[in-house]
Amino acid sequence: MLYLLIAAGVVLLETKVKDYIEDHKEFGKQQEILNGKIIVKKHYNRGMMLNFLEDKKEMVKTITGIFLGLLLLLFTVALPKKGNKLYKLGLALCVGGAISNVSDRFNRGYVVDYFSFNYKKLKNIVFNLADMFILLGSFLIFISSVFFTKGKSSSDETAE
Repeated sequence: MLYLLIAAGVVLLETKVKDYIEDHKEFGKQQEILNGKIIVKKHYNRGMMLNFLEDKKEMVKTITGIFLGLLLLLFTVALPKKGNKLYKLGLALCVGGAISNVSDRFNRGYVVDYFSFNYKKLKNIVFNLADMFILLGSFLIFISSVFFTKGKSSSDETAE
């Protein structure tokens, strides 16, 4: 139940922030925060990462919808199993971020991005919190898979 609440919390938080950005920020204007380390600016991503396939909106909807479906299936399978809390947390963060971005894509026709890091080449890449949750969740899944997965040999599996 906790992981469902985390995923729902991510979706709710990101929906509120995106709505605020849509209602209160002017497209093209930017504002520096945290001593200029972060730039807040409204940006519409009509494609996938870095506007890839922005001219193929229906294909992007289909691809992201399929990946969200697979991620939800993985989440549903993992939830009832005991243990592996870090893995489940990672999945919850990824699911929440993915639902937020896919929802934008279907409801608005684009994903609302709104901040970038004021550092060299990252300055030109605009993110949203959902992207950060997906990145963090993916990292937690990786860490969980590499360091906390109990290895079973094929002989162990056949003995069960």
